[in-house]
Amino acid sequence: MSTVGIIAIREYLSRLRSRGFIVGTILGIAGIVSLSFLAAIGSMLAGLFVTSIALVGPDRQTTEAIAQQLRDGHKVVVQSYASTGAQIAPSLKADVLKGTYDAALIAYRDPKAGLSFAYYPAKSSSLQDQQALRQALLKTVVAADFKGTSLSSAQRVLDFPFATTDLNPRYRNASEAVMAQALVYFLLLLLYVAVIMYGVYVGQGVIEEKSNRVMELMIGAVRPAQLLAGKIVGIGALALTQMLIFAAAAASMLVLVGLHYATSVESLNATAPIPRGAPLAVATVPASTLAYLLVFFLLGFFSYATLMAGVGALSSKAEDVQQSNGLLVGPIVLAYLLSIFALQDPDKPLFVWASLVPLVSPMLMFTRVATSTVPAWQIATAILLSLVCIWGFTRIAAKLYRVGVLMYGKPLSPKEIWRALRAPA
Repeated sequence: MSTVGIIAIREYLSRLRSRGFIVGTILGIAGIVSLSFLAAIGSMLAGLFVTSIALVGPDRQTTEAIAQQLRDGHKVVVQSYASTGAQIAPSLKADVLKGTYDAALIAYRDPKAGLSFAYYPAKSSSLQDQQALRQALLKTVVAADFKGTSLSSAQRVLDFPFATTDLNPRYRNASEAVMAQALVYFLLLLLYVAVIMYGVYVGQGVIEEKSNRVMELMIGAVRPAQLLAGKIVGIGALALTQMLIFAAAAASMLVLVGLHYATSVESLNATAPIPRGAPLAVATVPASTLAYLLVFFLLGFFSYATLMAGVGALSSKAEDVQQSNGLLVGPIVLAYLLSIFALQDPDKPLFVWASLVPLVSPMLMFTRVATSTVPAWQIATAILLSLVCIWGFTRIAAKLYRVGVLMYGKPLSPKEIWRALRAPA
């Protein structure tokens, strides 16, 4: 086995058994399991925050029509008495103020016999509902104020035809697009954390070996370039291992949630089984998206890991590495922010050209390929430029590593980095 392979295996196994890796993996799996039940938890919590409205109407028929219109999204309690105007009864106002109801809605007939409303919210959340209430009450007002031919014409206007023909080759409807964007955001966050975390591991690993003088012993047996390559490959393999564990956990939860959904539907409608090929309301990740996630993770990891290893070799203490990492992760923070904006419209010129720039492209191009149809030449260009960038960073890191692994005591500064780059090999 080659020297680089031996060093990579040693780095991989030592960190695989570390407490930090084990705890981080367990927490990551727990997070994936929690996210799998996020929809159910959200539905359960949504029921706790439904606005309760005390409804007073001018007559029984109109009041019931209003209540029926509002019950989708609100808890409506119809009061036993009829309204005589916009004023709220003192007893009902007291109930709203003490929290029995979140708000009161008074429906009444104005001097022209038209249906009007007065809204009395007590909570800020109820106050924010006023526009939604106006929209929900529109059909009720039309039905109450129009008759005969005028009513038919008004209802025809409210229910005007609006057909949607989706020309997007990736999504069949809006809900599928929203679900895909949510999944890409989760994968994007995973990519962001993994690249930064394992890049920092490389820099910290170098400074740890310098601190306990292990580096001096290893330099006598292997070349600095071999030590650098072994460390990066070993930690990269560790990162892939953890991501594969997370992927297996996510796939398992996807199957379990899918089976639970199918069983629930069959139990609710046993006489009409689910048609073959019917889509489940479960988010799925295309295989191509997972493949691109792997490719761009490796590009991002090696881009930043080589730089962090070189800077770590010039550092004398962990604090120096932490300060330099703050500057090195700047481009990936920028890439993450651009990627968040690109989720909504990934084909804007700014995002298209920025996705070709090394250090930014691993995250931004992944967002684009996961949410839109990207020309093959753009993907190939982004990958090629990133590989060229990695090659250049590797040469720089190897130079810094050769010069800096045995440097102690000097504070890390741009002047020291420039001096190390100019030093003879």
